[in-house]
Amino acid sequence: MPLKTAARIALHQLGGLAVFRRLNRRKSAVLAFHSFSESTQTNVAALCEYLSRHFEILPLSDIADSLRNGTNLPDDALAVTIDDGYRNYLLYGHPIFKHHNIPTTLFAVSEFAAARLWLWPDQIEFALEHTAKTSIAVEFGNAGVTEFALKSPQQKAAASERLTEMLKVVPNRKRLEFMAQLGHICGVELPAIPPPQRAGMTWDELRAIAADGVEIGCHTATHPILTRLESGSDLRQEIQAAKQSLEENLGFPVRHFCYPNGKAPDFDDTVVSAVRGAGFASAVTCLWGLNSATADPLRIQRLPFDSALDFNYAVELLAGLHL
Repeated sequence: MPLKTAARIALHQLGGLAVFRRLNRRKSAVLAFHSFSESTQTNVAALCEYLSRHFEILPLSDIADSLRNGTNLPDDALAVTIDDGYRNYLLYGHPIFKHHNIPTTLFAVSEFAAARLWLWPDQIEFALEHTAKTSIAVEFGNAGVTEFALKSPQQKAAASERLTEMLKVVPNRKRLEFMAQLGHICGVELPAIPPPQRAGMTWDELRAIAADGVEIGCHTATHPILTRLESGSDLRQEIQAAKQSLEENLGFPVRHFCYPNGKAPDFDDTVVSAVRGAGFASAVTCLWGLNSATADPLRIQRLPFDSALDFNYAVELLAGLHL
């Protein structure tokens, strides 16, 4: 039996995970979900049952307030967050979390909720899925020409992921210029609104889940990489104006922010200062980890969850492994 397999059995069946959870009990965990589907509902339900047994599940507001005010949280504190505001959360995620009395915070992209755009990584995935071309060549500034093979679904998926990552590190203006040409490059007509599996929740739907107990946060106006914006006015539009749009359309204060992509290169002191200046009580990142009592409420770390995540791996993450 491989050591890795034996070690996992020991962790799960002989109480090893409980030891790790106890070591981390004073740290708060914040889970980061994105998308849900009908096929993952059983997996999400099993996870919710586990969370309910082993953690003190709180609204994100409670964890944020504790970090801001220095007040104590219960041991094993945990909050659940959902990025982007896809409609599939309403259909396949929210009913399960509600059934288990688990509060959630959903970060909405204001222009996505207003149906004035669909998220740019989804547009790339759609264009490459539907193109009849067997390859495309792309050039970004001084990076030279990059050719992407598109002869199979696997090559298309790999090209989509690589192209998306490349666009995360170019100036936002360059990304917008490329996205304006994406349909032409791929020979694909991009729909004005996203297909159902990539659709966002409407204002009415966001108000409905808020009335049902879901906390709504801000995930910018258009989901750019904030450190790639070229001006302070662009930064204010994505943060302060997005907050104002959400509050005007939802009818209540929006206290929490989520940095798009959320890795170390994607937000800096200037971005954090803009978030603070807009009046947000907290901001979550995609820096993976648990949060001590002295963590910065505007740099909250999270655990990377997905509705299809392997259950054993998920509970190991919750214990503080793999970080």
